[in-house]
Amino acid sequence: MDFTFSKNYIALLTDDGSLTTAKLAQSLTERGWKVIVLGFPPSMIAKQTPLPEQITRIVLEDMSEEHLKQQLTAIANTYGSIGAFIHLNPLFIASQNEGIRYLEVEKAIVKHIFLIAKYLKKSLNQAAREGYGCFCTINHLDGAFGLTQKVNFGAISAGLFGLTKSLNFEWEPVFCRAIDLSSNFGAEQSAQYIITELHDPNRLITEVGYSKHGRVTLIAEPLI
Repeated sequence: MDFTFSKNYIALLTDDGSLTTAKLAQSLTERGWKVIVLGFPPSMIAKQTPLPEQITRIVLEDMSEEHLKQQLTAIANTYGSIGAFIHLNPLFIASQNEGIRYLEVEKAIVKHIFLIAKYLKKSLNQAAREGYGCFCTINHLDGAFGLTQKVNFGAISAGLFGLTKSLNFEWEPVFCRAIDLSSNFGAEQSAQYIITELHDPNRLITEVGYSKHGRVTLIAEPLI
């Protein structure tokens, strides 16, 4: 899909604490996007990887809804309306014998993404009507939507797929895509897969997975 992301808008990219944040921010910048990186408090994501010099990082001081709202407003007023939102979800993986995990930090981050969707509804839809607007979430289940049963991923993060699918129905002009990337990929490859999905012309699919077996999607089959 060929498009030009309007210079009147910025892309807001969350920081997952990995090199993928820097690689993706750099790749988008090279394509003419103005990128602002949003970091979670150190109590949520302790590690912050260095960013390219021209890219600004804003770090949340706490996880309250009021503070998030204030920061989103400040970002829009300072750098421009937010026309694209890309969430890199941190990697939450444990050994197979730990059972299903429900981490509080994972819950807090996913809740914040729901809140961000709430506050960015207007600007993302406006950007889409003017050319291109997107809401994209990147998760790390197993690259196959958790169906391989070989990775003990955090269960709460899987809710991001439901959020993205719901927004795809509610925000018709906005490009919505939920991506499941295997944790075995490096930063360069992960960033390239995300860029590829942002340019995918097929608006009929919302969920995509990448693993060593390649790209997969989900399809519905009738019961016989």
